[in-house]
Amino acid sequence: MHWERRRDLEGGKELGIWLLVDDDGGVERELYVESHEYRGGDFDVYTTADDEWTHEGEFETSEEAFARALDLLDERSHPRESDDGS
Repeated sequence: MHWERRRDLEGGKELGIWLLVDDDGGVERELYVESHEYRGGDFDVYTTADDEWTHEGEFETSEEAFARALDLLDERSHPRESDDGS
């Protein structure tokens, strides 16, 4: 099992998406960094598994939100796929 960074961002809203993918290609967990700047808001970090959403924090800057997301990835025991897809 490993984390993959999704590249197809939707609607200009989602800044970062990571998927925890099992050996059969199934998605076990998701991690999102979302921007609400378009409506004057901040940045949120969420995780989801089995249709259960957990709000992991609200942040004033994208840097803070991505730092939290990377901390969450590091807390999990699964490796991250490198940026070049390997």
